Amino acid sequence: MDFGLTQPQELLRDSIARFLAQGVGIDRVRRVMDSESGHDEAIHAELGDQGITGLLVDMDRGGSELGMQEAAIAAQEIGRAAAPVNFHSSCVLAPLLIAGADGGERRSGLLEGIAEGKTLVTPILDAPIGNGRVDGSVPYLPDAAWADAFLLEDEGSLHLLDAATPGIGVEPLQTVDQTRRVAEVTFSDIDLGAARNLGGNAANTRRAVYAAQIALAADALGAARKGLDIAVEYARERKQFDRIIGSFQAVKHICAEVLAEVEPVQSLLWHTADVWDGGSDEIEHFAPLLKAHATDVASHAVTLTTQVFGGIGFTHECDMHIFYKRAGYDRQMLGNPTALREQAAAAMYP
Repeated sequence: MDFGLTQPQELLRDSIARFLAQGVGIDRVRRVMDSESGHDEAIHAELGDQGITGLLVDMDRGGSELGMQEAAIAAQEIGRAAAPVNFHSSCVLAPLLIAGADGGERRSGLLEGIAEGKTLVTPILDAPIGNGRVDGSVPYLPDAAWADAFLLEDEGSLHLLDAATPGIGVEPLQTVDQTRRVAEVTFSDIDLGAARNLGGNAANTRRAVYAAQIALAADALGAARKGLDIAVEYARERKQFDRIIGSFQAVKHICAEVLAEVEPVQSLLWHTADVWDGGSDEIEHFAPLLKAHATDVASHAVTLTTQVFGGIGFTHECDMHIFYKRAGYDRQMLGNPTALREQAAAAMYP
């Protein structure tokens, strides 16, 4: 079976890669990383102008109505560029949760805003909801410091709470990856009636989470591939003892080993995205397994390619550390590899 890209998908990949190379270069990424807020509002709007934020949104709500394969293409290119965007959260998990709800017109405007890149929604799975109140803290939420609204999920039910609602506190948190900031959100005994009930169901929530896991795996794969590219480029130029270091056997072995590890993950990514698009129940074990394997491979890959640079590979001045840290973020979000492998095994052998 061929898990390669179709011509339209290749054109989409090339278009996104070209846009990111021209508009979201590494210098811009570094400016966002070094800023106090860690946020560049214009980037999200620019992604909206390119149609990237609306890939999974229906056409009648301003989106492209494409599938998970196209979303994975976008996620991988975003990872390659280390773009300061939580694509898996704002452009995959949020719109899919909302689209699968039964809120009717209450969700139409939301999806249109997401597709245009004008509305940023942070989903909160297993929100601290009880007895008609929202009360408790949730750490490590993407985009929480600048989200327009929080999408609270509780046993499949969805509630949209405006970020400006009294009783919400946001505390930025430090993580390894400075390209995508997270925060802890505290809800201080807020009446659930202050939120808009969008309905929803547990099956749709699970399917949306699987899609977000695929997007994180694609992002990690993109970071690993970019790490290999810049390591090979450096090895072709850097001289030691009057020799190009790429001619040293140890350096050749590192690059060859990384390529051999990363390449098979690409086929697994396309296959898993295809399973999601086809609506098969197999996604219950493929998505967790993909994310576990892809992020493990990516973490090992960027660790090895960093060694090509020697001591400078671990410094702030070298771009390699950006992709090293990005893979670390992808590894932990929405389940670490150990937990996800247990989940995949349980799905295969209930």
